[in-house]
Amino acid sequence: MARPGARREVPPDDPRHLRVLIELLVPVLVPRDGPPLDWCPDAVVDTVATAPRPDRLGVGHIKRIVDALSAPDIRRRCAELVDLDRLDERCRRWLANEPEWWGRAGSSDTESDDDGGSDDDPSALRREVRRRHAAEQKAARAEEALTRERAETTDLRDRIAELESALDKSAAEHDALDESLRSARMDLRHERDRHAATTARLERATEQAGIADAAAQEAEEVRDRVLDERRDLLGDIEHLSDMVKGAETLLAGLRSMLPPPREGDRREPVRVPGAYTGLPDRAADHLMRCGATVIVDAYNVTLGRLGHLDIAEQRERLLSGCEQLAARTGADIVVAIDGANIVGAHAPARRHVRVLYSPEGVDADDTIREELGRVPVSRPVVVVTDDRAIRTDARALGANLVDSPVFADLLWGR
Repeated sequence: MARPGARREVPPDDPRHLRVLIELLVPVLVPRDGPPLDWCPDAVVDTVATAPRPDRLGVGHIKRIVDALSAPDIRRRCAELVDLDRLDERCRRWLANEPEWWGRAGSSDTESDDDGGSDDDPSALRREVRRRHAAEQKAARAEEALTRERAETTDLRDRIAELESALDKSAAEHDALDESLRSARMDLRHERDRHAATTARLERATEQAGIADAAAQEAEEVRDRVLDERRDLLGDIEHLSDMVKGAETLLAGLRSMLPPPREGDRREPVRVPGAYTGLPDRAADHLMRCGATVIVDAYNVTLGRLGHLDIAEQRERLLSGCEQLAARTGADIVVAIDGANIVGAHAPARRHVRVLYSPEGVDADDTIREELGRVPVSRPVVVVTDDRAIRTDARALGANLVDSPVFADLLWGR
């Protein structure tokens, strides 16, 4: 056992001589905020992880790290990480893989004191060891306190997060309830408006019901008057029917007294200039301007061009087109339409066009034939139709013929 105050010799190859080098290498090999270098030995990583303070390593930690870095290739890599000018001769020799790196040292082989004391002073070395040991214990206690404080901080943060989540949930519930309340108020306002509107409609309906009752009573009185007038009209109609029959009998007698038509009284068709041969539209325009009576088979013309429209609009479009054509050419146009009981059949006559509505039970084709027979033979006649039977009869009576599509082109263009 060494006596008190005896000089304590530090072996020349003691790893403590490399403390400065190790304290420079550790922050680079094992960074606090990042992964260790890929070639750093695991023993170094484990030693730094178990040290209370990586910046103030104990003697044992220094020795384990020096042993872990003793391989020549590891030393060469370590030499690239530090500034060699900051190191003493022994540290540079160790990095250079010299076998007796502790030889030719520029100072005593005893461990130097951090306060500048001599390595030959055993009491100073012991004081330094005690101070370092106390500092390591204090650092360990501080690390434990810091760990506890971090855990408490984490718990407080979790608690704050829970409270914030609960607060957000409560705020969301409050917003939902507020929205429900606004919706309920809006529904109540709408319900009140609907009630007021219903009440107003009920009052109007009651008033209109009274007006309807009065109108119904007045309608009954009007109906009675109409029935009386209808009975009177029926009597007048019977009287008129008798008069018509008498007129027809008289007309038949008068026709029987007329002399038969002479052999030369046949209508001759209008001659069309040869220049219009093969030009049906030019020939039709010539016939419209020759002073002839033009008889138009109404629906035979409209169905081919205006078949997508309803009948009433087809009829109106045709009559308007014929009015314009008659005003433009001076033609005497007669439009034959099926049905004397349609709306507008007895409307006032048009300015340039005469409309023939066939009587009930009579086809428009027969109306065209009758009109063709009434026109004097001295007046040319043009018949517009594609009906084969009408064309045959019209041709036999000396009328000129125009196809329905050609006439439609004259009215509305191609």
